[in-house]
Amino acid sequence: MAGRIAVKGTAFLALVALACAKPAAQVDTAADVQAINAVREREISAFSSGVVDSLVAVYTSDVVMMPPNEPIINGAEAVRTWAQNVAGQATVAGKYTDAKVTVAGDWAVERYIGELTMTPKAGGAAATEHLKGIHVYQRQPDGSWRIAQDVWNSDAPPPAPSPAPKGRTG
Repeated sequence: MAGRIAVKGTAFLALVALACAKPAAQVDTAADVQAINAVREREISAFSSGVVDSLVAVYTSDVVMMPPNEPIINGAEAVRTWAQNVAGQATVAGKYTDAKVTVAGDWAVERYIGELTMTPKAGGAAATEHLKGIHVYQRQPDGSWRIAQDVWNSDAPPPAPSPAPKGRTG
């Protein structure tokens, strides 16, 4: 009998605690998606205009970037160096043509499609790449969003391998 009373008392206290608890804060996912869309547009605008500081500003300090056919780039300062190199070699025009964002708390994942046209500054024909990729966003302590991971690749097939060097005879 005493056991039942203890169980009922515990259950009652649990119900009282639940009733007094603050309700979970409502998450405005639509506002988060809108903010993330704005970060994506700032990213492509900065990359296209060659304004490296503005590009770096959309990334977290410990960003991981994985551009196609290049080594991994770790950290905002390494991204700065990479972007300065790109801006020094080519004029870039880019746009996103589609994006889907999923928000989960302080993280969001975006799958996107886009294109980049790069015109060599030393002369030569412009080349347009059709891209697909993933951005992983992290909410910052001030509530803003930044890109924490950026991975993309091209729809184009890889270049054909070079022919093997002819062996020596002899």
